Amino acid sequence: MQNLLLKFLLLLIIASAGIFAQTDKLPDKLPDELNQEQWEYVRDMYAIDAILLLAKLDSLNLEIDSLRALKEYTENFDCEAELYAIVGATKEQVADYRRKLDEAESMAGNNGPQDAARNLVSELSNSKIRCLPEFNERVSALRLKIDNIKYTEVIETGEDTYTVVYGDVLTGISLKFYGTVDKWDVIWNANKTEIDNPDFIYPGQVLKIPVQKK
Repeated sequence: MQNLLLKFLLLLIIASAGIFAQTDKLPDKLPDELNQEQWEYVRDMYAIDAILLLAKLDSLNLEIDSLRALKEYTENFDCEAELYAIVGATKEQVADYRRKLDEAESMAGNNGPQDAARNLVSELSNSKIRCLPEFNERVSALRLKIDNIKYTEVIETGEDTYTVVYGDVLTGISLKFYGTVDKWDVIWNANKTEIDNPDFIYPGQVLKIPVQKK
């Protein structure tokens, strides 16, 4: 608004002076000698330029102050705390999650029954903390590793149990224990009190796995 008023004032001065071409700036070369009217016109033009420059200076100072505030904010910004807040966790909870993930990776790397490792991986997968960049790829890799583990203790004991984790289906469990997806109904028949519909199983369900000779 201030700039528009100054522009309007400038045009009035030019129109009233009538001594130079109709323009909003001084000509490149002024006459060697100026009469009173011309001198007043030039003076007014320079005064308007000064006012416009001062207004521009004020605007630049505001931008500088804004950039300084932004710089101070970014320098003091705690990215780690912000990430923890997004997943709704404290630093202590994240540290506990890190410890459990280390434990699960160690368990998955050992030979033997993997039920405990699977249960721990299921717990880790169901936590929002897994979304943190530090853990996301590790948890995904661990779940893949756990899913690829072959159960050999079933044949030895005659019957085993398996705790369902997120993403499990009966055909997948059949493949893990029997090496084929076709024996899903064997598991279902042994667990009809636990499974109402073979198309729907839920994390936390403990299923009996009957022995099947391959």
